Amino acid sequence: MPRHVFANSNTLRATWPALAMSLALSATAPSAHAQASQPPSKEVAALLAQHYSGYAAGSNPKAIFAQTTHANWSNCSANGARCQSRDELVGLLSQGLHKLVPDMKWEILDTLVSGDTVIVRGQGSGTPVDTLFGAPARGKSFQIMSIDIHTLKDGKIAHTHHLEDWVSALAQLTEP
Repeated sequence: MPRHVFANSNTLRATWPALAMSLALSATAPSAHAQASQPPSKEVAALLAQHYSGYAAGSNPKAIFAQTTHANWSNCSANGARCQSRDELVGLLSQGLHKLVPDMKWEILDTLVSGDTVIVRGQGSGTPVDTLFGAPARGKSFQIMSIDIHTLKDGKIAHTHHLEDWVSALAQLTEP
């Protein structure tokens, strides 16, 4: 549904104060499983910076991911319904996305750490030089948000769940 439908909704305006209060209360309510979030250590920050550099065009994802992930690392989307091995992701990047988007980069915007779990809000960007998701190359660039939930083990990434907003990329690439 278009964003402007919600922005003009009287129902949303009427319920927003109650919704905001409910979210604020639930965010401060104690939980049996909650751990305090903390900034990443220097080691974790360096691991993440190195890992995300592998998503940039012109990088060597095979070498980078060999250093930052376990050999049996799985990179899953769709709540785990679709997972890629390290080699599958390297192939997708090297043989596909890096060629289609030769200036692609991925930046870390926010990081939350709780125990062995690291959540990264990132931003991918680039300008496709060929058709991407059915959108012909027209010199337009995209900028999308990503959310990654990494599980760390022995100083490397053991498992990742990820979500990227490729629908926004498509919208940006096809807008007049």
